[in-house]
Order: sequence, then C-alpha cells, then structure tokens
Amino acid sequence: MTPAHRRPTRRGVFVLGGGLFLAPVSAAILLPEVRTPREAPAAPEAHTALRPRAATASAAPPPGWMPGIIRKPIGTNFSRGGRQGQRGLILHVQEGEGSLFERFSAPTTRSSAHFWVSQAGEIEQYVSVHDRSWTQRAGNVQWVSVETSGFAGKPLTTAQVNAVARVYVWGAHEHGWPLEVTDSPQGRGLGTHSMGEGAWGGHACPGKIRSGQREAIMRRVRQSSRLPSPSPASPRVPLT
Repeated sequence: MTPAHRRPTRRGVFVLGGGLFLAPVSAAILLPEVRTPREAPAAPEAHTALRPRAATASAAPPPGWMPGIIRKPIGTNFSRGGRQGQRGLILHVQEGEGSLFERFSAPTTRSSAHFWVSQAGEIEQYVSVHDRSWTQRAGNVQWVSVETSGFAGKPLTTAQVNAVARVYVWGAHEHGWPLEVTDSPQGRGLGTHSMGEGAWGGHACPGKIRSGQREAIMRRVRQSSRLPSPSPASPRVPLT
C-alpha cells in the first residue's frame, strides 16, 4: 500500500513534564487527505476495416458473417453486393502459410477470399458472403471461397478438414448449400477452383490431393450434430 493510501492516525503526541501524553487530535492536522483526480472515461476505440475484432460468443455477427470464428473485414479487394446466388463453397489452396489478412488488405493485391483456414484449423473471415470476393473471376457471383493454408502437393490436415466442414455446415444451414460434392460451375455443393477452367482463371487449384479430400469433408459435414441455430438476419440468397 502506498503512503497516499495509509489510514491517517487518530492520536497526537504532547510532552508534559518530561513525560509523554497521547491525546486525540484532528487527523487532518497530521496527514492531509490526498485526493486523486478522477480518471476520464476511456474514449471508444475507433472502428476501421483494418482493425477488426474477433468474433465472440456473446456478440452476434453481422449478416453474412459466420459466428464463432475470427472476423477480419478487409477494406479493399472485394465488391459489395452483386451476388446472384449461393451455389456452395469453392476450395482453394494458399501455396503458402500464415494468415492472408495483410495480403488481402493491400490494394495492389487485387484478390481476396471469403474465408481462410490454417493448418491448425483456425478460421478467419475477410468478406461477407453477401459480397463478392475476388478469387475465382466468373465464379464470384454465385460461389463462396475458402483458402486453405499449405501447398497443393500436401493434403489438408485433419484440423483443416474439420474446419472446412464447419464452414460448410454453417453455409448449408444459413444459405442452403447442398450436402454434396460438385465438379461443375452450374452445379451446387463443394467445388474446386479448377472446375471453372478459363472463365475462373484457368487454375489447377487446389490440386488433385486436396480436391480428393472433398468427400472426407462432406462426410464430416453429414456427421456433424452441431448445427447453428437459424439467423433471421442472414436470409438465404435465391439462385437465379
């Protein structure tokens, strides 16, 4: 305890005839009260797209954002609105490691994805599924995208399989994604970047190994009993 917070004494000391005599005196005389200035209330933190807050169980996410994961809204490299349907989820491979938030936040990147999944199964969301990420060109208007950390020559980890399945369970419940795998841009379900061919950029992403794991992801989706409750704030986007 600091001296400023010590309880003031209630006794004074007088010298009478060579002896000591203790008598009550005013505490204010011995130790004046120290008043500390009242702290001003902290100013609320300014909200910017580059300073996102992680999702919490007590805070309902905005429409188009998955609950219970890390929300990191980017401020560039996506188009607001313009979605024409919710056909399903497209699997991508990062060809690298680490969060893509900083990369997708750089104006010169001119690319983005809705979700990113780490090899440990951590999920980040950068774009609302009601907006278009810039990841698969013509496929952006009807498909949601998920980047997965790692390389095409290596399989998804078990944690990644479970995390992608978790994203899909949410999309199936909230946006009507069917519980099936597809290899057609006109289909519905869990697809790959490569299935769009030239119209989607002509990529081999996510590679044969990870493409082949979609059935394992879908089995995990079907086995899941942790379906989120419906959210009236996140209506399904009809197909055209």
